[in-house]
Amino acid sequence: MKSENSIHILPPQVHNKIAAGEVVERPASVVKELVENALDAGADQITVFVEDGGKQLIEVIDNGCGLVKDDALLALERHATSKIVSEEDLFALKTFGFRGEALPSIAAVSRFIFETRIREVHEAVCITMDDDHPLQVNATGAPVGTRVRVRDLFYNIPARRKFLKTTGTERGAILDCLNRFSLVHPHCSFTLTHNQKSVFKRTAGSDLRLRLMEVLGRETGEELLPVSGGNSTAGVLTGFTSPPVLHRSNRRSIYLFVNNRMVKDQVMTSAVLKAYQGLMEKGRYPVSVLFLTIDPSLVDMNVHPAKEEVKFAEPGRIFSLVRQSILEALSGYPGSKTTGATGNDPFTALILPSSDHGRVESSAQPDLLPAWQPDSRMAADSYTHGSIHEQPEQYMCEADNNMAGERSFFSSMQIIGQVWKSYLVLSHGDALYMIDQHAAHERILFDQLQQQMGTINGSQELLLPITMDLSPDELAVVDENSETLNRLGFTLAPFGNYAVVLSGIPVLAKDYDPRQLFSEVIGDLLQSSNQSIRNLPLIDELAAGMACRLAIKASDALSREEIELLLIKLDQVNVGQTCPHGRPLYFSMSRYEMEKRFQRR
Repeated sequence: MKSENSIHILPPQVHNKIAAGEVVERPASVVKELVENALDAGADQITVFVEDGGKQLIEVIDNGCGLVKDDALLALERHATSKIVSEEDLFALKTFGFRGEALPSIAAVSRFIFETRIREVHEAVCITMDDDHPLQVNATGAPVGTRVRVRDLFYNIPARRKFLKTTGTERGAILDCLNRFSLVHPHCSFTLTHNQKSVFKRTAGSDLRLRLMEVLGRETGEELLPVSGGNSTAGVLTGFTSPPVLHRSNRRSIYLFVNNRMVKDQVMTSAVLKAYQGLMEKGRYPVSVLFLTIDPSLVDMNVHPAKEEVKFAEPGRIFSLVRQSILEALSGYPGSKTTGATGNDPFTALILPSSDHGRVESSAQPDLLPAWQPDSRMAADSYTHGSIHEQPEQYMCEADNNMAGERSFFSSMQIIGQVWKSYLVLSHGDALYMIDQHAAHERILFDQLQQQMGTINGSQELLLPITMDLSPDELAVVDENSETLNRLGFTLAPFGNYAVVLSGIPVLAKDYDPRQLFSEVIGDLLQSSNQSIRNLPLIDELAAGMACRLAIKASDALSREEIELLLIKLDQVNVGQTCPHGRPLYFSMSRYEMEKRFQRR
């Protein structure tokens, strides 16, 4: 007699859904698999229809060679493929598909219709599948090629469907997926329609530079530098990369392709970033579109069912090839850092808009109050680290209780000095305080941004409006969050198909480069759209990111007057104990604690 815990074989409908989870993560995964099948079938026209970000409908139509009835039925069986025959074929792949998992995986988690026809036959075969009805096979009229319709993705796996993101986010992921395909297949036309509205059309035969301008925006595409390197033995690298003055706030604009397959690879990404080391501020990333052609036997594409990860036989050689090729492309651009601020003194612009401080050169030693050197300004650490809700109360001592009832608490402190151009040393009563100058200023700006949200005084009109070309996914996230951006102080208007006119920015950022600021906020929106858990409302997350960028930085030397004004500003806001991202503003040590440490008590 078998016990309840005895080993047994899972029924097909169960293990099919388990396997589908490895291949089908979200609507964009479905689009990727179906487009790869279309390209393998020789299609040069691919049309995609999507509803509700792909959650309700994904339909992919191609003009490829199609399938006969028997092959169409076999294609829906797991591990059935025409791409490989033997084990050796895994190491000589020249097609996108080879696992024989995509179609059965998609069919297992959706209401699925598969319609296909070859040129030699005058009617198509139509196969319908879902959990509610048995497989149905019918003849129908259709052009040569294949049409796959996927409805109600994850309708039979409620737990998976619940974790799908917003319509705008899923739409953006599909846009990004198709953009990547269009970059590596300029000979093919791609059309995307979302909720009966045309989103983009990529014309077949486009020059790669023109395709880059379509995908990345005209201005970005024009500025990219050509990359070329390697040989037939080590691999050939081609593509484009940005000059050091053109950068982004995240890695989303690093596009990597190996043997025409879009990939995510740490070796190549690290090589790109290494090439730009010292040319960009910390936390800034280049725009790179790189195509590596390599002997298929030297790269393993079968690392993960999604086929996005690869493993190189000689990763060191690939790293050197990518890094050296980019360095050669950048050879005409000597090392120089760029900053977002157009003024010489961001602290003065934000705290002392009309003061002259008569600064002097500062020493590298932690002396008292050296003058601030604008050229020493460095980027803040990534503000996404740490939970926003963490309250490190272990940093506080009993003396901090005075702060609750004293509105001049910080401004009444005695200034002792600044150490390492990052921390302020002060005393108050029987306690010694150390304040993180960046975290403190970030907190001030965050509270000011919150107070100005949606008010008439929260936006500064630009003297000359700026036209900004956006990529389709950037335009999608801007359109979805237009009200939030307006409340933050950005004034926007659409301009053509893939551009906006920026005519106003948050008043606190009036001395910051408007173009870079808006690009960074778009980057934050794109990054936030991929987060399943949000610690703060979106508008507050964006405000926190802006405050982090606008605030004085670690390594900024401050004068006594600047420190005094920073302390006054701290008294005027609802400070709390942390910056908006959860890092402590300060810690203190009472006289009693200090005397205990010196064994005087």
